[in-house]
Amino acid sequence: MADRNEIPVYMPKEEARKFVLFQQYFEPFTTMVDYGVFEVRNGSVSLHFDNKGILQSINRSDILYSARHLSPRQG
Repeated sequence: MADRNEIPVYMPKEEARKFVLFQQYFEPFTTMVDYGVFEVRNGSVSLHFDNKGILQSINRSDILYSARHLSPRQG
């Protein structure tokens, strides 16, 4: 009898391959989600990994002001 915490999942091979890849990088991915990496707009994010490939820090760079983003009425 299967473990009660397990459920069978059927998916195309390509989807299964993507899922396995996602599971390989689950920890750094959830850290990036938790810290809003995918919510950055008009900015950039740098990820820093140690020599073992473990995510150590996330740096964010935003544009606080740019005259280029003002409409003619605001300028």
